[in-house]
Amino acid sequence: MSTLRKRLESVEDRIAIQQHRELLRQFEGRSLDEQSFFCIHGYWPDNAGDELPGRVEFTVGRIKTIATTEWER
Repeated sequence: MSTLRKRLESVEDRIAIQQHRELLRQFEGRSLDEQSFFCIHGYWPDNAGDELPGRVEFTVGRIKTIATTEWER
């Protein structure tokens, strides 16, 4: 494996860890009901409004995932 590829994987791992820590900070101090609401809808109950949240990008197992939201019809 090339040195460049090892460095890229290391950077991706650091980014994934950073994203995980940021997500944990968002969940601190929230009730179980609020956390469940966020997992289902993608936004917190106190931020509910007419606009849906934009796309969310996250990395799981070195696979970048993009989640988009849309209104149910």
